[in-house]
Amino acid sequence: MPKTKEKLQDKVKALYDRVGSEFYLNRDDFEVNGEKYNSALLMGTLTELNRGNMLLFGEYGGGKTTSAEYLQSVFNGLPLDLVKRVTIRGNPQLTEEKMVGRPHYGKMHQGEEDVVWQHFVQIGPKIFDEFNRMPESNQAVVLNGIDRGEWNYLNDFISTGAQPFFATCNYADRGNNSLIPPILDRFDVAVESKFPGVSNVLFIAQDYHNDKDKILSNPGLTRKALDILNSGKPQAEVQKELEAIVQEHEKGLIAKDFAILSKEDKEKIEQEVRAVPFDKDAEQYFAFLVAEMNTSPKYGQKRSIDPISDENGLYLQSSFVGSGSRREEKSIVRYAKSLAWLQNQDEVNLDHVTQVAPYVLWHRVKWTPETQNTFKDNDRDDPLDLHITKSLLGDGTNEIPGVKKRFGESQENYQRIINLVGYGEIDEALEEAKEYSSGDKGHPIFQDILKDLGGN
Repeated sequence: MPKTKEKLQDKVKALYDRVGSEFYLNRDDFEVNGEKYNSALLMGTLTELNRGNMLLFGEYGGGKTTSAEYLQSVFNGLPLDLVKRVTIRGNPQLTEEKMVGRPHYGKMHQGEEDVVWQHFVQIGPKIFDEFNRMPESNQAVVLNGIDRGEWNYLNDFISTGAQPFFATCNYADRGNNSLIPPILDRFDVAVESKFPGVSNVLFIAQDYHNDKDKILSNPGLTRKALDILNSGKPQAEVQKELEAIVQEHEKGLIAKDFAILSKEDKEKIEQEVRAVPFDKDAEQYFAFLVAEMNTSPKYGQKRSIDPISDENGLYLQSSFVGSGSRREEKSIVRYAKSLAWLQNQDEVNLDHVTQVAPYVLWHRVKWTPETQNTFKDNDRDDPLDLHITKSLLGDGTNEIPGVKKRFGESQENYQRIINLVGYGEIDEALEEAKEYSSGDKGHPIFQDILKDLGGN
């Protein structure tokens, strides 16, 4: 009988399991549709699948950079020692010339303008270690690179397209800086690299020379890759020659029983992920969440320049400073679809969205001091801001109901209006929306519908 073709999901799960069982030992802290995962490893895997951007927070030596290095190596066929070599290490002296490119000094003395690109820029998948040690004034240098994979210096540029980008951040100390809001908004998800548990630490501590890294390393190929990066050839030629390095390294990985994702595999995964639809509950919960983050009955819409008001109800908009963004909404959709695909689901369901959304939002949302005070003394397993986000996007508390609870209470009324609009009964839909708005004190989604129907 012919051999059954291996599903792409099986390849990805094999890589996830291999990294988690041999290289980045961890404990599960994330559950969706009855399946358990480690949040850092899962979100990192989804970041690889959809070429996203991820922040990793944690303590010194907590495995943040380690997990990113292993994921970038196995998912992209890069020698681990090359991944480490081209990683940027954050420090206060970082400049554009150290991160992106510098003038070709020999040609500059001859009156010619040419750029020597840094290895970090030339390699597609990227890691920026200790990201928050970079001064705030220099963070704007990498905005476009993180967002679009486009890097500019002088009158030249390199475009690698969207590529998986990992940045690690230690918790605040005297050497750290705040990350500016535009930078935070460029990162699709953020996770905490958690303590892996005593039993795992007993194994980790025995590998004090990181001997297991040799399995993924290849010093000879890394040297060849660095020679290619230093060759000064056009970027298209550099990329073509690097692909040959990847192919050669992957042969070694296959010999060690690693699953390999080819370029064609990744393209097919992206197409399949895009095709996964939202089911009704997932789509409508997402609509309620977007409404609560962007709608303000008092000021027309929620803005960072307006004061926070809760006089129209304790909806999400009254708990944080600022507003939603189109980037974060796209991130929720991409990561929920990627997770549904990984779980072999035909549709994105409510659990996919409610479990992914907190990791998309917690680093972007600035909770008010009052909101933080409400939760600060709670027993919790997560950083405070992630704990708050999970609670308020879920059922909430007796004092502050959550989005999921309000969604359950108002979904039937929302569906009724959707049905009326679908049947062309716009006037009736308008009247119902007005009723459910209850003098601007109903759920923000009904106030938003009123605007779409021309009733406000």
